[in-house]
Amino acid sequence: MILSNVDIKKAIENKKIIIEPSPEEIQFSSSALDLRLDDEFKEYNMELLKQNGVKVDVDFSNFNFQKFSRAYLKDVPKERDGSIIIKPGAFILAKTLEKITLPLQSEIAARVEGRSSVARLGLVVHLSCPTIHAGFSGKITLEIINHGPTHIRLDPKKDKICQLIFERLSSRPERANLSQFQGQISVTGEKSSD
Repeated sequence: MILSNVDIKKAIENKKIIIEPSPEEIQFSSSALDLRLDDEFKEYNMELLKQNGVKVDVDFSNFNFQKFSRAYLKDVPKERDGSIIIKPGAFILAKTLEKITLPLQSEIAARVEGRSSVARLGLVVHLSCPTIHAGFSGKITLEIINHGPTHIRLDPKKDKICQLIFERLSSRPERANLSQFQGQISVTGEKSSD
């Protein structure tokens, strides 16, 4: 069952969903919560990946994203006002301003989805991984691609880029799905030092 805005607000009040910083009223729709962009943006360093005589192969069965990202990701340059411009065809990694915690005992999971206002410009905010599992805690990494014909400016901490749709589970999971991205604060999967 998908939670309505009334249910989402109750779950936040009762700490069944924890969101930091707390969402503003304007972030709620009837059945979702809009999330904003943080100010970390990464892109693949094509100069490294496309060097003459160099072939980068990814063996997914032994893949470590944190190690790979340290080697091949670089910061996306920001405009003077702190915004970023996403060119047509560009692929970047970004993260949500909000840290989401879904305590296992709450029996709530979520899906991150794009918003129609950005989708109609050709902007995809996640590729194939919408599930935020029960037990997850961290910022959500977004895989953003501009499929549209225009450059798109994004303003960190202001733009509502995606939405979370919360769902009740039919029962409490046996254990949390503790992926390599549990507790992440960075698009590279880096964890908080707390």
